Amino acid sequence: MQIPTGRFVWFEYVSTDSAKAQGFFGELFNWSTQAVPMPDGAYTMIALDKDTTIGGYMATPKGAPTHAHWLPHLQVTDAAATLAKVEANGGKTAAKPWKLGEVGTMAVALDPLGGVFALWQPTKPMGTGDWKGVANSWCWNELYTEDPAKSVEFYKQIGGFTDAAMDMGPMGTYHVLKSDGHDRGGVMKSPMPGIPQNWTPYVQVADADAVVAKAKRLGADIKLPPNDVAGIGRIALFLDPQGAPIGILQPATK
Repeated sequence: MQIPTGRFVWFEYVSTDSAKAQGFFGELFNWSTQAVPMPDGAYTMIALDKDTTIGGYMATPKGAPTHAHWLPHLQVTDAAATLAKVEANGGKTAAKPWKLGEVGTMAVALDPLGGVFALWQPTKPMGTGDWKGVANSWCWNELYTEDPAKSVEFYKQIGGFTDAAMDMGPMGTYHVLKSDGHDRGGVMKSPMPGIPQNWTPYVQVADADAVVAKAKRLGADIKLPPNDVAGIGRIALFLDPQGAPIGILQPATK
């Protein structure tokens, strides 16, 4: 069975206070949780409803970056072989591959500039990685970096992506990583100086202004207030109360 690669299929929130994160995001996006028994204890998944899970919460493991962050899972056919590619292209191993029961095999890597991401080799395909159109779910994944060219080349080698570059004027060049004819993620010069290299997922919302106002009341640090991007929609960026960046998108109406 062929495992489709070049797509982000899961996001985990990694921090030292999962309960605080669950409270914040549950209030902000109406996310609930589902506990799943695991060999080393229960795993808490992020649920949109009783039938749809989109991510999870993880306590910061040994060797992981200590700052709170979202950990995107890049689906691969062979986690060990891809990890060897990571190291051959200037990245590092954060956690060697390990089996998660009958579900699949996982590894954690750092790109050459320190951005953390997971390699996920599922036992069977997990879907397309396309969430667009689903309220309060993921709609995009974006890497903020001080060296876009170096980062793009690395992820092309690791994920088999192609790069579609777009001139964004004063913001510089925006790189769209593509696979199987679909846009899978973006890479751009960091708009938030001082934030470590980090993948930032975006959540689709109905009202960006209302969500940002609520996030601020709940303790978020707003880095980019809601603003319109032609042909895309209304976006905003903020740091949650533990300092992890996250974006929101109110899609443009057609």
